[in-house]
Amino acid sequence: MRNQFGNQFNDSGFDIWSAAPEFSAIQTDLESLLPRLHALSLRTHQWITVIGGRREIIEQLVAAGISRTRIRWVHGRNQDEREWATEQALLASTSSIVLSWLGDMSPRMQQRLKMASKVSQTHSFVFNDLPSLPPLH
Repeated sequence: MRNQFGNQFNDSGFDIWSAAPEFSAIQTDLESLLPRLHALSLRTHQWITVIGGRREIIEQLVAAGISRTRIRWVHGRNQDEREWATEQALLASTSSIVLSWLGDMSPRMQQRLKMASKVSQTHSFVFNDLPSLPPLH
């Protein structure tokens, strides 16, 4: 399995086989993390929770080998709901990975999510850019 992805460090500089839970605010796209997410998903049978992502995100995860039945997709109408849902998903300790699209967060919220990730031993990746809607024409 390890040889399938080549080098153990992805473009973001993460050791893709590390077992230590982490909180990461990411300014890159999901695609560069897919090998790491797939590897992490194989270690447990808990949820992979996606908050604020679009349908294409789910399809990317499934294409990377993550079972659709293990993906929990949570919508949020606004930034506050997505931040709250992210914190709750972390604190519930029912997910092995939480992926969130939150946009700009306050330093206080970043700290809260970092602590929730640490306490729950859950990997958390927060994407700062909100997925844009495809053009209508």
